[in-house]
Amino acid sequence: MSRRRQYEDDDGRVVVNMNVEGMPWYRAGLPNLEASSSGEQLSQHETLLIILSSMKWAFLASAALCACGVLFILFCSKVWFKA
Repeated sequence: MSRRRQYEDDDGRVVVNMNVEGMPWYRAGLPNLEASSSGEQLSQHETLLIILSSMKWAFLASAALCACGVLFILFCSKVWFKA
């Protein structure tokens, strides 16, 4: 009989409920773990900071991609296709 391995950092919380109907290990009647999850709610200020910082990084990434496109077109027109 195999014994389950105990990890040092295991706190017993379930990350993802794998009890899905149609899977071979599905057991009906188990409690719904999604309803019992109690996480901290973010304040409006924290939510706004997260949204603004994600928008900042998205704009930075798109600007870098556009700059690379412009440099590629300049390279093609001035160096590569120069006859």
